[in-house]
Amino acid sequence: MGFAIEEMQRPDWSQVRAIYGEGLATGLAAFMMTPSVWKVWDAGHLSLGRTVARDENGRILGWSALAPVPDN
Repeated sequence: MGFAIEEMQRPDWSQVRAIYGEGLATGLAAFMMTPSVWKVWDAGHLSLGRTVARDENGRILGWSALAPVPDN
């Protein structure tokens, strides 16, 4: 199976959120249980460094995004 790494776009959010939710459901991914809504997630992540791995059919297989970290 082939895939391409592409810049994440706003329409990708529904697939990204589903994958994010699967990870959160394990209880190992973060301290929250459900993924936030787009507006909250978008505000908490940098606009650069958002990528998706997309298969030949357009399905998102995985994603990554950068978030700021306090410098103190």
